[in-house]
Formats: sequence, structure tokens, C-alpha cells
Amino acid sequence: MKYFLDTYALIEIAEGSPKYQKYLESDAITLKDNLAELFYFLLKKYDEKTANFFLDKFAKLVVELPMAIIAKAMVFRHKHAKAKFSYIDCFGYVYAVESKRFFLTGDRAFKSMENVELVR
Repeated sequence: MKYFLDTYALIEIAEGSPKYQKYLESDAITLKDNLAELFYFLLKKYDEKTANFFLDKFAKLVVELPMAIIAKAMVFRHKHAKAKFSYIDCFGYVYAVESKRFFLTGDRAFKSMENVELVR
């Protein structure tokens, strides 16, 4: 299976959640923006060494956001304004759908969306 790992998923993997470990062996990708969110989270909760460790570990998963996704993601965000999705979540979700991947998250706001694998 092919997955897009959102920041929630990356945090769960970094913190050793058993529910998320199997996804490391999958065909998984993410964006630099998701790694930035992960880094900041780990920096606040742990320390810079831990944040850098996981930044390096997940760097191989990073793909470039195609320009065509930007407009589609912002249309998606506008259409779902009540859900208050972040820009980064919109980029990731639309990229996942466009590249025929499951959007892996624990964010309940995505529960009713297609192409979502919700793990809590």
C-alpha cells in the first residue's frame, strides 16, 4: 500500500506508537512542511538532538510539492473551511489523493474523507 504520512502520523512513529510502526515499511512519503512541524513538536517536547535524529530519519520520505497541488489544496481548504484544516494538511491530503495514496493520520477531522486511513 502507498501512504502519505501527515505530521500526526510522523509524531506517532517517532514516539514509538505500535499502531504506526508498520507504516514505516510501506511505500510512504511526506512533505518538508510536515517534517518542519515534526521537528518543532519534538524540539518542544524533547530536545534538539531528538528533533534532528528524526529529521534525518524521515528525510528520505520527502517529496517535492508540485505547483499544481497548491491551487487544488487551497480550493479544498476553502470548500472545507468549517473543518479548519491547516495549509500543510491540505497540501498533504490533496497530494495523497492526486498520487493515489492513502492519507495516514490520526486527525479525526479527516474521518469522513475518502483516501484516509485514520489510526488512533
